[in-house]
Amino acid sequence: MDEEFNLWLDKAKESLNDAISSFENHRYGLTAFCCQQALEKILKSAVIKLAKQRPRKIHDLLPLLRDSNIKTSEEDSLEISKISKFYFLVRYPDINKKFFATPKIAKETLEKTKEIFSWIEKKLSE
Repeated sequence: MDEEFNLWLDKAKESLNDAISSFENHRYGLTAFCCQQALEKILKSAVIKLAKQRPRKIHDLLPLLRDSNIKTSEEDSLEISKISKFYFLVRYPDINKKFFATPKIAKETLEKTKEIFSWIEKKLSE
């Protein structure tokens, strides 16, 4: 399962880099989507490493967080839940334009994603 763990972790880092690049290129809806993808993939790597099981084929971050056995604060769980919704919300042009196509929201989402991502990476190296 080490190979599968490394694959998910590498893809998570790639998605985080995609989020950063998207923000730098003013593609704010894509930034939010890539943030969700980065957290989904790092949580799937955490399920493999920490829970010793294959991750479910789902996109909702909170069940993946629970499956990983990582404990979080209520505040972080709320942030993760909010980012989780970006998987489908950014796909709708009217919602995307209104809520995600702003530099402010994209920047806040990216900063929170980086913080959570880094925290999970530390848990994986313990």
